[in-house]
Amino acid sequence: MAFTDIYQYFLAPIIGFLFGSIPFAWIIVKIRTGKDVRELGSGSVSTRNTVRTAGWGWAVLTGTLDITKGFLSVFLMRFVFFPNHPQIDLLVALSGMAAFAGHCWMPWMGFRGGKGFAVLTGALIVINPWGILVWWGSLPLYLITIRYSGISGISSTASVALTLTIFYLTEVTFWHSWALLVFGWGCTLLIILRMIPDFRAIKRGEIKRWKGMEISQWMK
Repeated sequence: MAFTDIYQYFLAPIIGFLFGSIPFAWIIVKIRTGKDVRELGSGSVSTRNTVRTAGWGWAVLTGTLDITKGFLSVFLMRFVFFPNHPQIDLLVALSGMAAFAGHCWMPWMGFRGGKGFAVLTGALIVINPWGILVWWGSLPLYLITIRYSGISGISSTASVALTLTIFYLTEVTFWHSWALLVFGWGCTLLIILRMIPDFRAIKRGEIKRWKGMEISQWMK
């Protein structure tokens, strides 16, 4: 296989990772407050921490930009860079996963970042819009029953992966490529790895189950 046939498999995740690693929360909080978001609130470079440190209006902007970078990472692969590639679904999956990873571990932020849920939402707009309904539709149910926001996010991501698996096995929709399974279960594995510090904090009793369902609990 010639280099011209395989370079796309390296280029797609590189582009995705670079998109995902843009630290919009850090940029916006820095502009708004002059402070480093990593030194405030939870220390994460995320929409949720922007709420804590800069307010809801700036957090909405941060979330929108994070969704956009997830969207662009896969949209450009599918419709601009390699629209006619025979394995375009795989390139899209690789780019989307890399964007997710780039947001979770931003090299410019000392490999700190967010949980990647906004990036996942943006990527799913192109990869499989049904996944957005599954993720956000299942999240409140998991929040009510599990009462840990991070674990609820993992559960919703796994639900998306399961949905993509069902679509693949049944071929009931246009979105039934095996490459999308790579994306779904790959993102599930990545968020589990990203949550390891939270698991340890839960074990130490530093993160407790919610006692109520106030929106402030989601910000913890």
